[in-house]
Amino acid sequence: MPQDPRARALLIHVVAYAVVIAICAGVNLWLNPEKLWFAWVALGWGIGVAAHGLAYWLGHAHRRERIFVDRRARGFTVHLFGYVAVVILLFVVNLTATPHTWWFYWVALGWGAGVALHGWAVLGRRRPGPDVTEKEASAATAPKPKRRSSPAKKQTTASKERPAPRKKRLTPRKRPTPKT
Repeated sequence: MPQDPRARALLIHVVAYAVVIAICAGVNLWLNPEKLWFAWVALGWGIGVAAHGLAYWLGHAHRRERIFVDRRARGFTVHLFGYVAVVILLFVVNLTATPHTWWFYWVALGWGAGVALHGWAVLGRRRPGPDVTEKEASAATAPKPKRRSSPAKKQTTASKERPAPRKKRLTPRKRPTPKT
């Protein structure tokens, strides 16, 4: 199991996807093998798993482009990927399920407006002008190095351990009654 919590979450997502799709495929093939509906579930959830993988990759790639460094740009990229993938999937569903009635474009227009606003908020901001040097601009977007603590400030493992939590009382405390 990976130590990185984000890698662990991605691995759990992939394993859950594989298990649930296998169960859906088994149920589908056992009860109704003429219509393979589990493929739609696999494609829909697969987009989510792919977006999760893309977000993980963008966050862990050691590159200097804005899409890798800026958290907001990474978020927009994942949002755009999900939008395009889902609209393509809905187009295919529309073609196969109801070819005479077009409805996928309503989702594309509504969600597209949200993606456009997200893109404008992230990418439409002012960039450094000509008065800012390239070194200053790259320093503003470059990841900051992690600080290392000095040897004098390091704690021993014994001091990092937390004390055991107190046990909670199951019965209320009895207060002494005042003597008169």
